[in-house]
Amino acid sequence: MIAGMTLFAVALAAGLGLGAFLFLGPAAPLAPKTPLFATLPLSTRVSSAPAPVTGAPAPDFTLKTLDGGEVTLSDLRGRPVLINFWASWCVPCRVEMPELVRAYEENKEAGFVILGVNLTYQDSLTEVKAFAQEFGMTFPVLLDETGEVTDDLYRLRGLPLTVFVNREGVITRLHLGAMTREQIDEFVGEILK
Repeated sequence: MIAGMTLFAVALAAGLGLGAFLFLGPAAPLAPKTPLFATLPLSTRVSSAPAPVTGAPAPDFTLKTLDGGEVTLSDLRGRPVLINFWASWCVPCRVEMPELVRAYEENKEAGFVILGVNLTYQDSLTEVKAFAQEFGMTFPVLLDETGEVTDDLYRLRGLPLTVFVNREGVITRLHLGAMTREQIDEFVGEILK
């Protein structure tokens, strides 16, 4: 720890959508010794898709839902969307989920949508269902069973990753790590405009 800041450096080849270095703030709002994010094993998949960046259109995808339906991101154009990548074994995901559920319940009447994208290819469907039930997730829980969305389109390197998409389908913010209530409210407020 350097001056109370957690530093996580990722030295990867060019093309990492989140940059070569990620600097995360102090973990004070979280429980002591709670990691800010969980790292993922590097994928061996090679993607020709550009990494997602703020100011660019959110990469489109279609995924099955936990309840047997299907969601396509582009079908939600015109609505503010928060895409949250998570896994049942991810401690920081567990820390922030109650606040995401709260934000969804408070803003869904304004057309706000949360898509909870589970890394099902690294998780257990039984655990996914238990997690969704434990936290009362009433927004769509999407199942990335192959890693295509997570690895190929969004180039995920840690959890949770939250992507904020405005009504025009453009990414306004990418956030790696657990968010506080204040951050969630501020970032959701930006896409509700």
